[in-house]
Parts: sequence; structure tokens; C-alpha cells
Amino acid sequence: MERLRNRAEFKRMVQRLRDECQTQGLDLAPTAAEELLADHVTTTARRLGIREETFVRGHLRNIDVAGLATSLVRADAEQKREVADTSPAVISLKDTGRLVASLAQAVRCVSRNHERLTGEDSGKWDAIGVLDDASNGLTLLGDALARHHAAPDGVVVLWSDETVVHARRALTQTVENLNAGVWSFGHGKEIDTRVLARMTADLEKLPHP
Repeated sequence: MERLRNRAEFKRMVQRLRDECQTQGLDLAPTAAEELLADHVTTTARRLGIREETFVRGHLRNIDVAGLATSLVRADAEQKREVADTSPAVISLKDTGRLVASLAQAVRCVSRNHERLTGEDSGKWDAIGVLDDASNGLTLLGDALARHHAAPDGVVVLWSDETVVHARRALTQTVENLNAGVWSFGHGKEIDTRVLARMTADLEKLPHP
């Protein structure tokens, strides 16, 4: 697929996707558009039982760009709505530390199951979603920790609504996959169960949707 990304027709389709997203009100970055289109090509070619090159050469022009853009715009709107419906949270420094550790464990869990990143459909995007949300959450937390506050019961950290959403999404998906046995840390059921229990408890420290 890497070689096919340099083909003129693929680059034109990437631009068409970005233009359509722009028309529908979403500014889609070039790298994101390329990754989404490449994944669509790989998944569809595999489903049709043909090579990716064959799909690009003969079927790429038939992709429903407007429909694909609409799906991306809808997903973006859903995330923005989730942030708008979420309240900021005041969380103790101790619990913030536990949540930072759980987010790091979520990233590690994806790395231990890295084959999911090259899989199909939901499995791949679940893994990418956890990495994206965990990294965004940790980045925002770094800024929040630098502005911690003293309170009667100790030091507290103000989590923004966006920070809460990113952390909650990353931990929820990891908990679901560990609980279903889809992901594992690769050190036996006991380790998976222990991390799952701690991550579930840490998740409860965040406001619910």
C-alpha cells in the first residue's frame, strides 16, 4: 500500500476527500485523509478478494467520497457533542496520578497487541482510538498538573471537559477489550485481571457521560 500512496490517482482522491470534508464543515488534515483512504482501500480490496493495486487502478474512482466524508463529519460532531455534555472535574493529585498510570497502561496494552494496528475494520480503529485519546489526555493533563491547586483536603487538579473525554474514551475501550479477552498484556490471565480491576476502579474517578 505504501507504494500505491504515491500514485497520482490516489493523491487526487485524498484531495477530493479533504475538499468534500471542507464543504461539509470539517478541516481534515492531509495525513489523516491519506490514512483513512488507505485503510478504506485495503479493507475493501480484501473484502473483494483483489489486490490493492487492482482496486486503486480500477475501482478507486467509484468510492463514495461524499458518504465517507459524511461519516467523518458525523464522528467529529459526536465527539464535540460528548465534550459539550461533559463537565470539568476536580480530581485529587493522588487520583490524577493513578489515572495517568492507567492511561500509560492503556498505551502499553495497545503496544502489546500491536497486530491490531494492521488488522481490519473496528479492531484497528479501536487500537488507534486508544492511542489517540490516551496521548491527547496525557498531553492535556501535563498542562493541568502544572497548574494544580491547593485545597482544604490536599492538592487537586482541574481536569477540563476535553481531558475527561479523552481519558474516559481511552480507558473505556481498553477495559472493554481486556474484559472480552480481545487484548492481553501477554503475561497470563492473572495480570490481565489485576490491571483490568485497577483500570475499572480508576475509570470510576471520572465523571460519567
